Amino acid sequence: MKRPGGDKDKLADKEKAIELEEVTVGGKIFQLKHENVPIEKCELDPSNPRIKYRLSHASGKTAEQELLDWRDIILLCKDIEKTGGLRERIIVQWNLTRKKYKVIEGNCRLASVRSLHAKYTDDPRWQTIPCKLLPSDLDERAISIMLMDWYVVGKIQWKPHEKGAQVAKMNMVLRMPMDEIVLYMRTSKSTVERLVHAHKAVTERFLTIDNGAYEQQGERCWSLFEQMYRYKELRTMAKADPEFLDDFCRWVGDGRIPLGADVRQLAQILGDSQAAKKFKEGNVKTAFAESKRLAAQQDPSINSDFFKLLAKVRLALTDAAQVKEVLKIRTEKAARKQLLDTYDALMGFMQLADVDPEH
Repeated sequence: MKRPGGDKDKLADKEKAIELEEVTVGGKIFQLKHENVPIEKCELDPSNPRIKYRLSHASGKTAEQELLDWRDIILLCKDIEKTGGLRERIIVQWNLTRKKYKVIEGNCRLASVRSLHAKYTDDPRWQTIPCKLLPSDLDERAISIMLMDWYVVGKIQWKPHEKGAQVAKMNMVLRMPMDEIVLYMRTSKSTVERLVHAHKAVTERFLTIDNGAYEQQGERCWSLFEQMYRYKELRTMAKADPEFLDDFCRWVGDGRIPLGADVRQLAQILGDSQAAKKFKEGNVKTAFAESKRLAAQQDPSINSDFFKLLAKVRLALTDAAQVKEVLKIRTEKAARKQLLDTYDALMGFMQLADVDPEH
Protein backbone atom coordinates (compact mmCIF):
# COMPACT_ATOMS: atom_id res chain seq x y z
CA MET A 1 0.00 0.00 0.00
CA LYS A 2 1.25 3.46 -0.87
CA ARG A 3 1.61 5.74 2.07
CA PRO A 4 -0.33 9.05 1.77
CA GLY A 5 1.60 11.65 -0.17
CA GLY A 6 4.24 9.09 -1.25
CA ASP A 7 4.53 10.33 -4.83
CA LYS A 8 4.65 13.96 -3.69
CA ASP A 9 7.39 13.14 -1.20
CA LYS A 10 9.43 11.42 -3.91
CA LEU A 11 9.02 14.44 -6.17
CA ALA A 12 10.04 16.75 -3.34
CA ASP A 13 13.09 14.58 -2.62
CA LYS A 14 14.03 14.65 -6.31
CA GLU A 15 13.71 18.45 -6.49
CA LYS A 16 15.75 18.79 -3.32
CA ALA A 17 18.46 16.51 -4.72
CA ILE A 18 19.10 18.73 -7.73
CA GLU A 19 19.29 21.93 -5.69
CA LEU A 20 22.94 21.16 -4.95
CA GLU A 21 25.63 20.31 -7.48
CA GLU A 22 28.98 18.92 -6.41
CA VAL A 23 32.18 19.80 -8.28
CA THR A 24 35.77 18.79 -7.59
CA VAL A 25 38.47 21.41 -8.03
CA GLY A 26 42.08 20.80 -7.07
CA GLY A 27 41.17 17.69 -5.14
CA LYS A 28 38.51 19.49 -3.07
CA ILE A 29 34.75 19.00 -3.35
CA PHE A 30 32.58 22.11 -3.51
CA GLN A 31 28.81 22.41 -3.56
CA LEU A 32 27.04 24.76 -5.96
CA LYS A 33 23.52 25.70 -4.99
CA HIS A 34 20.92 26.05 -7.75
CA GLU A 35 18.64 28.99 -7.09
CA ASN A 36 16.50 31.53 -8.93
CA VAL A 37 17.94 34.90 -7.92
CA PRO A 38 16.11 38.24 -8.30
CA ILE A 39 17.71 40.01 -11.25
CA GLU A 40 18.32 43.18 -9.24
CA LYS A 41 20.64 41.18 -6.98
CA CYS A 42 22.94 40.23 -9.88
CA GLU A 43 25.50 42.50 -11.52
CA LEU A 44 27.64 42.23 -14.62
CA ASP A 45 31.38 41.80 -14.37
CA PRO A 46 32.93 44.25 -16.89
CA SER A 47 36.40 42.93 -16.01
CA ASN A 48 35.48 39.47 -17.32
CA PRO A 49 38.18 38.79 -19.95
CA ARG A 50 35.72 37.20 -22.38
CA ILE A 51 33.68 40.42 -22.79
CA LYS A 52 36.20 43.05 -21.65
CA TYR A 53 37.33 43.99 -25.14
CA ARG A 54 33.71 44.53 -26.18
CA LEU A 55 33.29 47.07 -23.45
CA SER A 56 36.56 48.90 -24.10
CA HIS A 57 34.89 51.18 -26.67
CA ALA A 58 31.59 51.74 -24.83
CA SER A 59 31.90 55.52 -24.85
CA GLY A 60 29.05 57.04 -22.88
CA LYS A 61 27.32 53.69 -22.46
CA THR A 62 26.96 51.32 -19.56
CA ALA A 63 28.36 47.83 -19.94
CA GLU A 64 24.83 46.50 -20.29
CA GLN A 65 23.88 49.00 -23.01
CA GLU A 66 27.00 48.15 -24.98
CA LEU A 67 26.37 44.40 -24.80
CA LEU A 68 22.75 44.78 -25.89
CA ASP A 69 23.85 46.59 -29.05
CA TRP A 70 25.79 43.57 -30.31
CA ARG A 71 24.06 41.47 -32.94
CA ASP A 72 24.71 38.11 -31.28
CA ILE A 73 23.27 39.43 -28.00
CA ILE A 74 20.19 40.72 -29.83
CA LEU A 75 19.72 37.23 -31.29
CA LEU A 76 20.33 35.65 -27.88
CA CYS A 77 17.68 37.87 -26.33
CA LYS A 78 15.15 36.88 -28.99
CA ASP A 79 15.97 33.21 -28.44
CA ILE A 80 15.51 33.49 -24.66
CA GLU A 81 12.22 35.33 -25.14
CA LYS A 82 10.94 32.70 -27.57
CA THR A 83 12.04 29.83 -25.33
CA GLY A 84 10.57 31.48 -22.23
CA GLY A 85 13.73 31.20 -20.16
CA LEU A 86 17.37 30.15 -20.07
CA ARG A 87 18.57 26.75 -21.23
CA GLU A 88 21.48 26.92 -18.82
CA ARG A 89 21.95 28.64 -15.48
CA ILE A 90 24.40 31.51 -15.17
CA ILE A 91 27.20 31.18 -12.60
CA VAL A 92 27.46 33.81 -9.85
CA GLN A 93 29.35 34.47 -6.64
CA TRP A 94 28.30 36.64 -3.71
CA ASN A 95 30.23 39.91 -3.35
CA LEU A 96 30.14 40.78 0.32
CA THR A 97 31.27 44.39 -0.22
CA ARG A 98 28.71 45.25 -2.90
CA LYS A 99 25.98 42.99 -1.52
CA LYS A 100 25.39 41.63 -5.00
CA TYR A 101 25.99 38.43 -6.93
CA LYS A 102 28.80 39.00 -9.42
CA VAL A 103 28.35 37.10 -12.67
CA ILE A 104 31.24 34.73 -13.27
CA GLU A 105 29.79 33.18 -16.43
CA GLY A 106 26.65 34.43 -18.18
CA ASN A 107 26.99 38.23 -18.45
CA CYS A 108 25.28 38.24 -21.84
CA ARG A 109 22.41 36.11 -20.58
CA LEU A 110 21.90 38.42 -17.59
CA ALA A 111 21.85 41.48 -19.86
CA SER A 112 19.28 39.74 -22.09
CA VAL A 113 16.98 38.76 -19.19
CA ARG A 114 17.20 42.29 -17.78
CA SER A 115 16.14 43.73 -21.13
CA LEU A 116 13.16 41.35 -21.17
CA HIS A 117 12.28 42.41 -17.63
CA ALA A 118 12.28 46.04 -18.80
CA LYS A 119 10.07 45.07 -21.74
CA TYR A 120 7.65 42.90 -19.72
CA THR A 121 7.78 44.46 -16.25
CA ASP A 122 5.09 42.29 -14.67
CA ASP A 123 5.94 38.98 -16.35
CA PRO A 124 7.09 36.56 -13.60
CA ARG A 125 9.45 34.78 -16.01
CA TRP A 126 11.79 37.77 -16.05
CA GLN A 127 11.78 38.68 -12.35
CA THR A 128 14.48 36.17 -11.47
CA ILE A 129 17.28 34.38 -13.26
CA PRO A 130 18.37 30.73 -12.76
CA CYS A 131 21.81 30.66 -11.16
CA LYS A 132 24.52 28.35 -9.88
CA LEU A 133 25.84 29.92 -6.68
CA LEU A 134 29.57 29.48 -6.16
CA PRO A 135 30.83 29.33 -2.57
CA SER A 136 31.99 32.80 -1.52
CA ASP A 137 35.37 31.38 -0.42
CA LEU A 138 36.15 29.82 -3.82
CA ASP A 139 39.17 31.80 -5.11
CA GLU A 140 39.81 32.97 -8.69
CA ARG A 141 42.34 30.25 -9.41
CA ALA A 142 39.88 27.50 -8.50
CA ILE A 143 37.12 29.23 -10.44
CA SER A 144 39.33 29.45 -13.54
CA ILE A 145 40.15 25.74 -13.36
CA MET A 146 36.46 24.91 -13.01
CA LEU A 147 35.50 27.12 -15.97
CA MET A 148 38.29 25.57 -18.04
CA ASP A 149 36.89 22.13 -17.33
CA TRP A 150 33.32 23.14 -18.20
CA TYR A 151 33.69 25.50 -21.14
CA VAL A 152 37.10 24.94 -22.74
CA VAL A 153 37.37 21.14 -22.72
CA GLY A 154 33.77 20.31 -21.79
CA LYS A 155 30.69 19.60 -23.93
CA ILE A 156 29.48 23.22 -23.91
CA GLN A 157 32.36 25.20 -25.35
CA TRP A 158 33.11 28.89 -25.53
CA LYS A 159 34.01 30.54 -28.81
CA PRO A 160 37.74 30.40 -29.72
CA HIS A 161 38.43 34.01 -28.69
CA GLU A 162 36.75 33.40 -25.32
CA LYS A 163 38.94 30.36 -24.73
CA GLY A 164 41.96 32.49 -25.55
CA ALA A 165 40.86 35.15 -23.07
CA GLN A 166 40.43 32.58 -20.31
CA VAL A 167 43.82 30.98 -20.96
CA ALA A 168 45.49 34.41 -21.06
CA LYS A 169 43.90 35.36 -17.74
CA MET A 170 45.13 32.17 -16.10
CA ASN A 171 48.67 32.78 -17.35
CA MET A 172 49.05 36.57 -17.28
CA VAL A 173 46.78 37.60 -14.39
CA LEU A 174 46.68 34.60 -12.08
CA ARG A 175 50.31 33.73 -12.93
CA MET A 176 49.58 30.06 -13.42
CA PRO A 177 52.51 28.22 -15.06
CA MET A 178 52.08 27.11 -18.67
CA ASP A 179 52.59 23.46 -17.74
CA GLU A 180 49.72 23.67 -15.26
CA ILE A 181 47.38 25.25 -17.80
CA VAL A 182 48.37 22.55 -20.31
CA LEU A 183 47.33 19.93 -17.77
CA TYR A 184 43.89 21.46 -17.15
CA MET A 185 43.29 22.26 -20.82
CA ARG A 186 44.39 18.77 -21.89
CA THR A 187 46.36 20.04 -24.86
CA SER A 188 49.92 20.86 -25.93
CA LYS A 189 52.11 23.63 -24.59
CA SER A 190 52.41 25.12 -28.09
CA THR A 191 48.60 25.45 -28.28
CA VAL A 192 48.43 27.26 -24.94
CA GLU A 193 51.26 29.59 -25.92
CA ARG A 194 49.56 30.31 -29.24
CA LEU A 195 46.30 31.26 -27.50
CA VAL A 196 48.09 33.54 -25.03
CA HIS A 197 50.09 35.32 -27.76
CA ALA A 198 47.03 35.70 -30.00
CA HIS A 199 44.92 37.15 -27.18
CA LYS A 200 47.67 39.60 -26.26
CA ALA A 201 48.14 40.68 -29.88
CA VAL A 202 44.41 41.24 -30.40
CA THR A 203 43.70 43.09 -27.14
CA GLU A 204 46.90 45.10 -26.81
CA ARG A 205 47.66 45.91 -30.45
CA PHE A 206 44.84 45.19 -32.89
CA LEU A 207 42.02 46.79 -30.90
CA THR A 208 44.07 49.89 -30.04
CA ILE A 209 46.18 50.56 -33.13
CA ASP A 210 45.42 53.72 -35.18
CA ASN A 211 43.20 55.15 -32.44
CA GLY A 212 41.00 52.06 -32.28
CA ALA A 213 40.24 51.88 -36.01
CA TYR A 214 39.47 48.16 -35.74
CA GLU A 215 38.12 47.99 -32.20
CA GLN A 216 34.84 46.36 -33.23
CA GLN A 217 36.47 43.62 -35.30
CA GLY A 218 38.00 41.57 -32.50
CA GLU A 219 35.84 38.47 -32.80
CA ARG A 220 35.88 38.45 -36.61
CA CYS A 221 39.66 38.65 -36.76
CA TRP A 222 40.65 36.43 -33.85
CA SER A 223 41.27 33.37 -36.04
CA LEU A 224 43.76 35.26 -38.22
CA PHE A 225 45.95 36.10 -35.23
CA GLU A 226 45.73 32.56 -33.91
CA GLN A 227 46.81 31.31 -37.33
CA MET A 228 49.70 33.76 -37.44
CA TYR A 229 51.15 32.33 -34.23
CA ARG A 230 50.66 28.82 -35.58
CA TYR A 231 53.38 29.22 -38.22
CA LYS A 232 57.03 29.38 -37.27
CA GLU A 233 58.04 31.70 -40.13
CA LEU A 234 55.48 34.33 -39.10
CA ARG A 235 56.32 34.01 -35.41
CA THR A 236 59.98 34.59 -36.31
CA MET A 237 59.08 37.69 -38.35
CA ALA A 238 57.03 39.09 -35.47
CA LYS A 239 59.85 38.48 -33.01
CA ALA A 240 62.59 39.92 -35.25
CA ASP A 241 60.70 43.01 -36.44
CA PRO A 242 58.67 45.07 -33.93
CA GLU A 243 56.75 46.69 -36.79
CA PHE A 244 55.63 43.40 -38.33
CA LEU A 245 52.78 42.94 -35.85
CA ASP A 246 51.55 46.48 -36.51
CA ASP A 247 51.61 45.76 -40.24
CA PHE A 248 49.77 42.49 -39.68
CA CYS A 249 47.10 44.31 -37.62
CA ARG A 250 46.46 46.72 -40.48
CA TRP A 251 46.44 43.98 -43.12
CA VAL A 252 43.84 42.12 -41.08
CA GLY A 253 41.76 45.17 -40.19
CA ASP A 254 41.66 46.47 -43.76
CA GLY A 255 40.71 43.06 -45.13
CA ARG A 256 43.96 42.59 -47.06
CA ILE A 257 44.10 39.06 -45.62
CA PRO A 258 40.57 37.73 -46.27
CA LEU A 259 40.43 34.55 -44.17
CA GLY A 260 42.23 32.74 -41.37
CA ALA A 261 43.10 29.94 -43.79
CA ASP A 262 44.95 32.45 -45.99
CA VAL A 263 47.48 33.26 -43.26
CA ARG A 264 49.36 30.03 -43.94
CA GLN A 265 50.47 31.39 -47.33
CA LEU A 266 51.54 34.80 -46.04
CA ALA A 267 55.14 33.83 -45.30
CA GLN A 268 55.57 32.50 -48.85
CA ILE A 269 54.08 35.69 -50.30
CA LEU A 270 56.31 37.93 -48.20
CA GLY A 271 59.32 35.83 -49.15
CA ASP A 272 58.87 36.71 -52.83
CA SER A 273 59.77 40.35 -53.59
CA GLN A 274 57.27 40.81 -56.43
CA ALA A 275 54.45 39.09 -54.56
CA ALA A 276 55.22 41.04 -51.38
CA LYS A 277 55.08 44.37 -53.26
CA LYS A 278 51.74 43.46 -54.85
CA PHE A 279 50.35 42.32 -51.47
CA LYS A 280 51.36 45.50 -49.64
CA GLU A 281 50.58 48.05 -52.34
CA GLY A 282 47.84 46.50 -54.47
CA ASN A 283 44.09 47.00 -54.27
CA VAL A 284 42.85 45.78 -50.87
CA LYS A 285 40.17 43.53 -52.36
CA THR A 286 42.39 41.81 -54.91
CA ALA A 287 45.91 42.12 -53.48
CA PHE A 288 46.00 38.76 -51.72
CA ALA A 289 44.79 36.74 -54.71
CA GLU A 290 47.15 38.53 -57.10
CA SER A 291 50.17 38.24 -54.80
CA LYS A 292 49.39 34.58 -54.21
CA ARG A 293 49.37 34.00 -57.99
CA LEU A 294 52.77 35.69 -58.33
CA ALA A 295 54.27 33.69 -55.47
CA ALA A 296 52.91 30.44 -56.96
CA GLN A 297 55.01 31.03 -60.09
CA GLN A 298 58.08 30.50 -57.91
CA ASP A 299 56.53 28.00 -55.47
CA PRO A 300 53.66 25.93 -56.97
CA SER A 301 52.94 24.32 -53.58
CA ILE A 302 51.05 27.50 -52.63
CA ASN A 303 48.11 26.53 -54.84
CA SER A 304 48.47 22.76 -55.00
CA ASP A 305 48.13 19.97 -52.45
CA PHE A 306 50.09 17.74 -54.85
CA PHE A 307 53.11 20.02 -54.86
CA LYS A 308 52.80 20.49 -51.08
CA LEU A 309 53.09 16.71 -50.80
CA LEU A 310 56.11 16.68 -53.12
CA ALA A 311 57.75 19.37 -50.98
CA LYS A 312 57.20 17.29 -47.83
CA VAL A 313 58.66 14.20 -49.49
CA ARG A 314 61.67 16.19 -50.72
CA LEU A 315 62.31 17.55 -47.22
CA ALA A 316 61.98 14.09 -45.72
CA LEU A 317 64.47 12.64 -48.22
CA THR A 318 67.04 15.33 -47.47
CA ASP A 319 66.56 15.30 -43.69
CA ALA A 320 69.57 13.80 -41.95
CA ALA A 321 67.29 12.71 -39.12
CA GLN A 322 65.78 9.92 -41.25
CA VAL A 323 68.53 7.49 -40.22
CA LYS A 324 66.04 4.90 -38.96
CA GLU A 325 64.24 4.85 -42.29
CA VAL A 326 67.50 4.45 -44.23
CA LEU A 327 68.48 1.48 -42.06
CA LYS A 328 64.99 0.03 -42.44
CA ILE A 329 65.21 0.19 -46.23
CA ARG A 330 68.64 -1.41 -46.17
CA THR A 331 67.52 -4.37 -44.05
CA GLU A 332 63.81 -4.95 -44.75
CA LYS A 333 62.46 -6.19 -48.10
CA ALA A 334 58.98 -4.63 -47.64
CA ALA A 335 60.43 -1.18 -46.93
CA ARG A 336 62.80 -1.46 -49.89
CA LYS A 337 59.94 -2.56 -52.18
CA GLN A 338 57.79 0.41 -51.12
CA LEU A 339 60.59 2.84 -51.95
CA LEU A 340 61.17 1.22 -55.36
CA ASP A 341 57.40 1.24 -56.11
CA THR A 342 57.33 4.94 -55.27
CA TYR A 343 60.33 5.53 -57.55
CA ASP A 344 58.62 3.70 -60.41
CA ALA A 345 55.42 5.73 -59.88
CA LEU A 346 57.40 8.99 -59.87
CA MET A 347 59.25 8.06 -63.08
CA GLY A 348 55.96 7.14 -64.75
CA PHE A 349 54.43 10.46 -63.71
CA MET A 350 57.46 12.35 -65.05
CA GLN A 351 57.07 10.65 -68.42
CA LEU A 352 53.40 11.69 -68.56
CA ALA A 353 54.47 15.26 -67.79
CA ASP A 354 57.23 15.15 -70.45
CA VAL A 355 59.95 15.68 -67.87
CA ASP A 356 63.36 14.26 -68.71
CA PRO A 357 65.41 13.74 -65.51
CA GLU A 358 68.59 14.10 -67.55
CA HIS A 359 67.83 17.74 -68.42
